[in-house]
Amino acid sequence: MINRAELKRHARNQLKGKWGIAIGAIIAVFLIQMLFNFITRIFEDNNALAIILAIISMIFSTVMTIGMCKFSLNYAYEDREPEFADIFSGFRVILKAIGLFFLLGIIILVGTILLIIPGIIFSYMFSQSYYILADDNSKSIIQCLKESAGMMKGYKFKYFVLLLSFLGWIILGIVTLGIGLLWVIPYMNVTTASFYLKVKNNYYQSNGWLNN
Repeated sequence: MINRAELKRHARNQLKGKWGIAIGAIIAVFLIQMLFNFITRIFEDNNALAIILAIISMIFSTVMTIGMCKFSLNYAYEDREPEFADIFSGFRVILKAIGLFFLLGIIILVGTILLIIPGIIFSYMFSQSYYILADDNSKSIIQCLKESAGMMKGYKFKYFVLLLSFLGWIILGIVTLGIGLLWVIPYMNVTTASFYLKVKNNYYQSNGWLNN
């Protein structure tokens, strides 16, 4: 049983006294991404270079997504401590991260082309793939996709509702000129990481596996 209020309460408790590093991580990722965007604009007249920089920016964004998943997981786990360096941990599995990004993109694109609904379903079905890779770097891309699909059986709508429940907070963050998002994004990230731990535990137990 997954309780939305319980997941959010857990996230707040885990962030208590550790908001500084969480906000610092968000700012760091934002500034680096802004730097990439700034450099790309400088060379936008050079088509070849602009394309190369756009690809590098996309790769960086994908790798940092894995890093932020790891960072958020270390908040969600009760026996771990988050470290600022976690946000760069995705570089350890950069090839897997890129491969997962492209394969996911293809799957969702094909689903969307066929009919919009399958694309949405696929996006939720494989939504835990990044967390799985961040949680266990030894897993292959296919393993991450298969486990995410297994974990999300019966939980796709619950995950949708969980994400939707942050809409008010996101609007409030935007209204405050984005400043409020410095608190909303870590809160949301740790909550979704906590969701992953719940569905992972349920999935492992249903298959008779040890959850470590």
